Amino acid sequence: MSTPPAQHPLEPLSVDLERPSTSTAVCSVRGEIDLATEAAFRAGLERTAGAAPVVVVDLTEVTFIGSIAAAIIYAVLRELSDHQVVKLVTGRSGAKLFAMLGLDQVVDCFAYPWSI
Repeated sequence: MSTPPAQHPLEPLSVDLERPSTSTAVCSVRGEIDLATEAAFRAGLERTAGAAPVVVVDLTEVTFIGSIAAAIIYAVLRELSDHQVVKLVTGRSGAKLFAMLGLDQVVDCFAYPWSI
């Protein structure tokens, strides 16, 4: 009798770092950002923050975004050098949240990657 293949639950959050050029680092986030995934999200952003002068955080594939995401982004922004620029790609739902929380006043927010 054979055993069925193991099923792996979907990861609640993945954070990938890409370097399309020497001056730009892209942090692509997929999944849910909430209290259960805040440590992974923070670690991914911190890893990206020092990677290049221009940092793009792409949240368009985030399926749930809690207000903790804004707090983490703000905390990581405070650690950046004055010579670094952050661009936040929020998607439509994220844009509304970040506008309500005022994060769009602190960092450049874009609804879609092609609008940067």
